Amino acid sequence: MYEYIKGEIIETGRDHAVVEAGGIGYCIYTTAQSLAHIKTGEPAKLYCQFVVREDAHTLYGFFTPEEKAMFIRLTGVSGIGPKVALAILSAMKVSELAAAIITSDEMAFQKISGVGKKTAQRIIIDLAEKIGTNETIDLADVPAAGAAGAEAEAVGALCSLGYNRAEAMRAVSSVRNLGDTTEEIILMALKRIGA
Repeated sequence: MYEYIKGEIIETGRDHAVVEAGGIGYCIYTTAQSLAHIKTGEPAKLYCQFVVREDAHTLYGFFTPEEKAMFIRLTGVSGIGPKVALAILSAMKVSELAAAIITSDEMAFQKISGVGKKTAQRIIIDLAEKIGTNETIDLADVPAAGAAGAEAEAVGALCSLGYNRAEAMRAVSSVRNLGDTTEEIILMALKRIGA
């Protein structure tokens, strides 16, 4: 119904923004990631999803179309409603979430209130095939300290060898605990891909 709403930000709250467009003030629920990009008194464009329930008609909006697309995917998972989807997207950037899904990283979801182990597993299983090899995953957004830095470097090296990013991330994820250096992880990931 609404693709996006563009107007002046009248106010923001912990989980919403009020956007005035055409003389109408729209209360749009959004994520911490989106709220970080908008300011009261300035114009903004939020990509919207209108959700109709028996007890409410609610607008959800996002600073980028990618965040909106991920919200739609998340709410398509059984047991994930709009509030939990917003909590996930507030805690993780789209690229971090895509990386966690592709690498089956259940631990990445533990910091999110309302998402337990079973819910994390359901998200990974349901969305693994929907996060395609063309999905934008910016490895700069993945933590680069210690082992995570070696993993990111290994994925980058495999991509430079011609493997697609999703395949490289799966291979590195499956061997990340078996090696300490980037070189060891690359060698074991190549063996895993070739197996």
